[in-house]
Amino acid sequence: MTSVPSETLPAIVNRMATADPDRVFIQGVDGRSATWGQLQSSTIDWAARFLSLGVKRGDVVVTILDAGVDAVSVWLGLASIGAIDAATNPEFRGRMLAYAINNCQPELLVVAPQYVGIVETVATELQTVKRVLVLDGDGNRLESQLPGVVALGDLTPNSADTAAARDQVRVPEFHDIACITYTSGTTGPSKAVKLPWGQLHSINLGTFPIEDLTPSDVFYCTTSHAHFGSKSIPYHAAMAGGQVVMRPKFALPSFWDDIIKFQVTTGMLVGSMADLLLRDSTGPTGPTSLRNLFMAPLGSNYREFSEKFGVRVCTAYNSTEGGVAITSGWNPTNSSTVGSLRKGYPGFEVRLVDANDYEVPDGTVGECVIRSRVPWVMNAGYLNNDSATASAWRNGWFHTGDALVRTPEGDYIFVDRLKDAIRRRGENISSFEVEADVLANPDIAECAAVAVPADSAEDEILLFAVRRRGATISPQDLHEDLQSRMARFMVPRYIEFVDELPKTQATLRVIKAELRTRGVGPDTWDAKSKAPQRQASTVAEK
Repeated sequence: MTSVPSETLPAIVNRMATADPDRVFIQGVDGRSATWGQLQSSTIDWAARFLSLGVKRGDVVVTILDAGVDAVSVWLGLASIGAIDAATNPEFRGRMLAYAINNCQPELLVVAPQYVGIVETVATELQTVKRVLVLDGDGNRLESQLPGVVALGDLTPNSADTAAARDQVRVPEFHDIACITYTSGTTGPSKAVKLPWGQLHSINLGTFPIEDLTPSDVFYCTTSHAHFGSKSIPYHAAMAGGQVVMRPKFALPSFWDDIIKFQVTTGMLVGSMADLLLRDSTGPTGPTSLRNLFMAPLGSNYREFSEKFGVRVCTAYNSTEGGVAITSGWNPTNSSTVGSLRKGYPGFEVRLVDANDYEVPDGTVGECVIRSRVPWVMNAGYLNNDSATASAWRNGWFHTGDALVRTPEGDYIFVDRLKDAIRRRGENISSFEVEADVLANPDIAECAAVAVPADSAEDEILLFAVRRRGATISPQDLHEDLQSRMARFMVPRYIEFVDELPKTQATLRVIKAELRTRGVGPDTWDAKSKAPQRQASTVAEK
């Protein structure tokens, strides 16, 4: 494409609703779709509904929905009146759900009917909620212990409501908050991140080499409503002038069916997802319509995936709070890379620093800190958490909490989350590197390494692993294999096989905080005793 619009998504919707109103922009895998004209009309209708419920500029509204046409329309309706969508994970339960809602201090919740029962379980814990809008669509009033429940069908706007809404809506600017999204919580409690429109725009400019995308591209969005991808990917498609296909979450059995059915050209995968697809014997044996793939982190077999399916692959370094300051371009040659410093707009700077924020030399592990010369292209802080905001933005740089290494050639290598790093026998160990070695064993499908207390002041390594289907490898077999090809200080002392690893619903990243809390259990095999803890303790008692 020759140019990329420097517009927020609502501005693009308005422009395209005039230029090409009948062209489908969003296609849901459930069969629902929205043209540019329909999306503009739906935005106005939602604005009218929210105004009738008393929503004002600056209000935060918590939404618990599935990604799709309704979720995008609700988001744009809120944005058009200056309110803010705080998407909350429908997988949250109990304490986590109550915390996520209360932290945003909303007066209004918008909930899909399938999640009403889940929200009802925390009804007595909700501190600020006065109204709950349920998207049932049938107009029947609902009986619920939630406060002020109203059904979508009761809020059908008439012509006067619509006209009044048109007079009040406005197109947001880059400095306005586009949405609030919770961090994945892989290392601790989730924080609510304020993402400006400028940040979403910057992310989209840096993810793919956007100059290589065209209006013929069809994007595939499989992220949860609670992940910023469910907003940035439709926006990305609009910036390219293309279309977007939306599935509420990634589903391995549906991936290739969706690609073929909707002629998807442009997708995004976590490396582990790509590895699973590569091993799936029911998938295609060669190229499909898919030609552009963003993969982060790169899977161990990303080159094989690229060659088999005829796609060009790119990667980047990013987080909920960041704005893609490090990116690779197409087909990186180094499987460990996250890319190099992004050039040009918006003028990102990256440093790797020690615990006191002093820059470390090339080849030395340091925390990645980022800033930009352009305002509003990175997060605007954490909602209702000033201390976390001040800590993350100390000394004028955003501290990512990630450990990276820069090569003399300017290539950045991801090492680990700082909280996931392991200190053992005087050595600093990357859990990422331990896992890479474990995954080289053909019987291991997935794994996660975490630190657990040792007899001394340092750590031991606990490895949780998932066997490949049909594999019978024992913990001792795996330990012996790792001893034969890993540095001694990196070989896990503890090994436990599990059926699955706990993961974030949006991006399928392993929640290591949960594994650390779980720790060594009765079924954990110990290299010192050559037995599971249950058996070892029985022997010790005798």
